[in-house]
Amino acid sequence: MAVDEREEFKEMELWEHLAELRTRLMRAAAYVLLGLAVAWGLYPWINQLFMAPLQPILHQHPNWKIVFINITDAFMVRLQVSLVSGLVIAIPLISLEAWGFVAPGLTRSEQKAFYIVVPLSLLFFFLGVVCGYIVMYPSVAWFADFIPPGTELLQNPLTYIIFMVKMVLAFGICFQLPMVLMFLGYIGMINSRFLTQQWRAAVVLCFAVGAVATPGGDPFSMLLMAAPLWVLYLASIFLVRFVESIRARQEKKELMSERGYSSPAPTSD
Repeated sequence: MAVDEREEFKEMELWEHLAELRTRLMRAAAYVLLGLAVAWGLYPWINQLFMAPLQPILHQHPNWKIVFINITDAFMVRLQVSLVSGLVIAIPLISLEAWGFVAPGLTRSEQKAFYIVVPLSLLFFFLGVVCGYIVMYPSVAWFADFIPPGTELLQNPLTYIIFMVKMVLAFGICFQLPMVLMFLGYIGMINSRFLTQQWRAAVVLCFAVGAVATPGGDPFSMLLMAAPLWVLYLASIFLVRFVESIRARQEKKELMSERGYSSPAPTSD
């Protein structure tokens, strides 16, 4: 009878977790829809931001034009730009929902790690998005140099924006590298000495990630992503050293607490 009660309790607990997960997913979806609505209203400004890397090229080549191929392209461009922008706007709120669901199942030490990693992860994501946007300027110019002089270019904005969104999101995701290594260092799976010893393999890996992650697949875009990834890898070594010192202090404190160590009381002469 006791076994049946425990199984029933576990089943009820599972259903409670699933219900909470469903609630938080619905909230996350609502945040994305809210962000989409905000981005839809700000679309003229966002569209200018997206088209800015292309404008210098168009000024240099007056015969190049931006055209919509299909009657639905203008709507699809606005919808996709608003959806991606709304998702970026909603990321902090979605992260709070994910934290609220995961936090109760973590130990105090793991919660402390997440308190450090999650805010920094958001910061590095937005830094990656900004870096990806800045990279679009030389990247677009590099691609335009391959078009023969005098050629008339009819650019579909849908194709261009999809390329730009992929590039920006690829940078945002790849900029999570320091946070991943920092968390792995905190839980003891890697250490700073290992990262220092494997710097040659890290260079190859950065170029491999740059080749796979960039939507163009060209060597120039690969180099533009591999270079900041390598800098982030070097920065990760110092971040891992920092979390190693934090973990060492926590382990020392826990060990002293387990042994019942306390500072000796001052004695009077």
